[in-house]
Amino acid sequence: MTDTQGDTSTIEILAVDENDDGTAVITFDLDEKFIQLYKQDTGKKRATKKGLEKFLLEILQKSIRDRYK
Repeated sequence: MTDTQGDTSTIEILAVDENDDGTAVITFDLDEKFIQLYKQDTGKKRATKKGLEKFLLEILQKSIRDRYK
């Protein structure tokens, strides 16, 4: 992910655990730059697990929609 100044943040996938029902749980490591971008984009002062999960999901969904229009 890149901000308006061209700085890149890192999202590292640590684990993918598949469930019996076909879903999966993905564990990510987000660097401080990503967390700062989250705060800047959302206007939040604190980064919460739930907020970061929602933000990352929205980014992934938008990326998929844009790629497969």
